[in-house]
Amino acid sequence: MKTKAFIFFSLLICNLLPAQNVKLDIVPHFFGVRADSLLLAMDISIHIDDMDSKSAFMLTPVLTSQEKKVLLPHIQLNGKQKQKLYLRNQILRKKNDRKEEDAKAYLIAGIDENHSRTISYRTSLPAEDWMSNATLTLKRTIVRPEGEQSLKDTIVITPQNIVASSGTIVPSSTATQEIVSLPAVNERSVTPAAGNKMKYKGAYVSPETDDVDARNQKELNFSLEEAKMIAEINPQMLSLRELYTVALSYTEDKARFYKIINISVKLYPVHPVANLNAAAAAIEQGDVKSAGKFLSMALHDSLAYKNCRGVYELMSGNTYEGIRMLKAAKAEGSEEAAYNLNAFFENNKRP
Repeated sequence: MKTKAFIFFSLLICNLLPAQNVKLDIVPHFFGVRADSLLLAMDISIHIDDMDSKSAFMLTPVLTSQEKKVLLPHIQLNGKQKQKLYLRNQILRKKNDRKEEDAKAYLIAGIDENHSRTISYRTSLPAEDWMSNATLTLKRTIVRPEGEQSLKDTIVITPQNIVASSGTIVPSSTATQEIVSLPAVNERSVTPAAGNKMKYKGAYVSPETDDVDARNQKELNFSLEEAKMIAEINPQMLSLRELYTVALSYTEDKARFYKIINISVKLYPVHPVANLNAAAAAIEQGDVKSAGKFLSMALHDSLAYKNCRGVYELMSGNTYEGIRMLKAAKAEGSEEAAYNLNAFFENNKRP
């Protein structure tokens, strides 16, 4: 299947009723077919005034064509009491049941004390021919104790079969903004803010040798000093493994280390190891938004991912899930997870 590029069209829908309680800002990055996968990347900022403590707000991306409809993993933001109930049920629920529920959701979390949350939504699924003519909508649902209420309006993202001269996906900088109404309530959701002074450690993975690396070793055989020079003037010549080797040479110079890690993920934007290492670098720099974006496309079945994901959840205010994942990683032998758990508890001691 040829690579196709998709342009996001902005759609502005304003509800003119007095109570404008939910505001969505959608910033698309790309939506298209690359290799054998359909990739979707967008940032969603949600602001909810007067969040009902017992309710939740759910967003479900839906890929639709004349032939098929596919629901992508949803986002659910819970009110204070709703989130407490969810966390309690997580503890009581069997491990297999938790995995099944988590697989259906991209994120389940409480809305923070500012009633705002920005989610870097990144997902992929096996590409099929019908997807080249599909549109993407956001299904919005209010989940209340008495039942669910679907909102009528949808945000539509329309595909255009445009291919850049380089054969890559063309991103769009156009943002979509929408305001929808929810019934106002008096109770406000408050969750503890994460400590600003916490310093976490990321965990990195060395990339395996690939075709580019094998070719370079055979034809170019760069020394470390040569590779460092090439990384500065023409980094696209280097394999991901070579770039990582260069980055490791700068462990005492964090600015240069992070620079090479960022170059790596720009040159290999869908490589799971490049994304995992970029997430680790973002965590160490306190960049929660970028960490979430990279983790969504990272290598999931590794100890380094568990550490990074656990720290990301802590930084996002999801304390239960963060501690759970870090303890699991620590039990499997992750030194970084052990350090990060200690850092969290030390920085949250009462004076």
